[in-house]
Amino acid sequence: MFGINFLSPLFLIGAIAAAIPILLHLFHRKTEVVVDFPTVRLLARAPVQQHRRRRLRELVLLALRVLALVVLALSFARPYFAGASAPESAPLTVIAVDTSMSMTAPGQFDRARQAAARAAASAPSSHAVTLLAFADAASVVVEPTRDRAAIDAALAQLTPGTGGTRYRSALARASEIIGAREASVTIVTDLQQVGWESNDDGGLPEGVDVEVISVGAPAGNVALTSASRQDGRVVAALQNFSNVETRTPVTVIVQGKEIARTEAALAAMGAANVVLNASLPNAGVAEVRIDDARGYQGDNVKEIRLEVAAGSPVAIVVADPTGATGGLYLERALSVAGNGREFDVDVRDGRDVGKWTADEIARMDAIFIVGTRTLDRSGRELLRHYLTGGGRVLVATGPEVDLGTLRDIVGVNLPFADAIVKTPGATMIATDNRHPIFRPFLSPSGALGDVQVQQHRRLMDQRDMTVLARFSGGDPALVEQSVGDGRLLVFTSDLDNAWSRFPLDPAFVPFAVEAARYLTRGASAAGRQEVVKIEESNPAAVTVEEFTNAIERTSRIAIPTTGNVAREAEDRQRWWQIGLVVMLMALAGEALLGRRAT
Repeated sequence: MFGINFLSPLFLIGAIAAAIPILLHLFHRKTEVVVDFPTVRLLARAPVQQHRRRRLRELVLLALRVLALVVLALSFARPYFAGASAPESAPLTVIAVDTSMSMTAPGQFDRARQAAARAAASAPSSHAVTLLAFADAASVVVEPTRDRAAIDAALAQLTPGTGGTRYRSALARASEIIGAREASVTIVTDLQQVGWESNDDGGLPEGVDVEVISVGAPAGNVALTSASRQDGRVVAALQNFSNVETRTPVTVIVQGKEIARTEAALAAMGAANVVLNASLPNAGVAEVRIDDARGYQGDNVKEIRLEVAAGSPVAIVVADPTGATGGLYLERALSVAGNGREFDVDVRDGRDVGKWTADEIARMDAIFIVGTRTLDRSGRELLRHYLTGGGRVLVATGPEVDLGTLRDIVGVNLPFADAIVKTPGATMIATDNRHPIFRPFLSPSGALGDVQVQQHRRLMDQRDMTVLARFSGGDPALVEQSVGDGRLLVFTSDLDNAWSRFPLDPAFVPFAVEAARYLTRGASAAGRQEVVKIEESNPAAVTVEEFTNAIERTSRIAIPTTGNVAREAEDRQRWWQIGLVVMLMALAGEALLGRRAT
């Protein structure tokens, strides 16, 4: 696999010329004449040639002449070293390994490592191999190399994390590495269905072979979606992603000691809040844990900071300079959460937002925007940087929100229709009851069917957003999408009792509180931790055929030939130049030594 190769090996025949000086040396050796001296006194008068010194000089001259001819032949043959590093156009095998949270079921990632190692070992010997790891994003673990041992060593260190699954991100990264070269791709994953529901783009070039290796998904999974301290109790929210009723123990652990335990019974595909009475200290960390032996282990534990801390800072941006009406219903709804201690709500009009410093806006765990009329350019830029830098924003597109200003804030195109839709009596229907915002509405008593909306803005469906709720006419009511590193929720009506009676409905308070909890989850500096997306806990999978058919194909330029790969390697190394320098040095030494011999 490794060693010296030659771009023009026929020139090596020229090395035969090195035999010429050897033959000349052998045929022209001088035979010393034996002189008989009649008397010893005549010996002092005879010229004495130092035989050994002359013989050594002739051998050095012979070696220099042979070296010059051999190196000249090697240089014309254009040598290059085919080592572990691969040329940029060498044929390539890409191995992409899923490291998302959904790969944490018992034994699942061990199977993934083994499958990836087999794929590396079976890659054609002429191929370089590169290793990718992907979850929310894709990263190169091992650059293209011919060293299979490097791939095995990296696989041994690879572990799954808490990120979500995004297949298109992995395909896009693989496509960047492949470029125009000959390539094949092996994807090692659990085929989780949600991996195709992300809002990113990515595909593979035409002509690239794809092998999808499934490591299998668990038959079911129970997820601990959130845990919080409420006075002297711990409230844990659980979700059952199984088609059968499931029971699981729930424990609270402080400083390694179990202080509370209960058993939760979850209906098939159901959710429940479990309350544990526990005597909690006022400092430190409590660990809430469920025991789900067959499902994902990455969503079985949550930590709760026990220090009594101020509520999560939340801002409400309004258009009214006086703040007399805008955001009033939101502020009141959030003020009751956690007996008034869960959120620290700050209502600001657009002019005040423009005066914020970058540090002031960065401390906000979430921002609700219900009015943009008084936002100046500096305020819009601050909000855009906050969102793209990882902030969480909910926008209610009521009459106080200007769509042009909104596009400046979010930095992405929101395809709203120009006309406002009037649909008196339209109701809101959740499209995914399992989303954290709609957990209070799982029972009939908390249904959204009583919410009536008279007007809303028509937002067109598009691939980069997830519709969480629709109005009864079919238009999106609440959508979610990623913007940069941030999260954006858009409610297509208003939350100020102008276009809808929603703020007056009993469902408004739990909706507002759960939306704020969802946006601020894991954002507080006091309790920041890795957050597992609830959809990542769903083991629903596609088939290998469905996965392969979902891969988009893009056009590509001509694939380079193997000869071009070798030429690229030789052009980079340029050993022939070093060979010519060695040849010239050998000839110069031969000329200097030969002159001194005459």
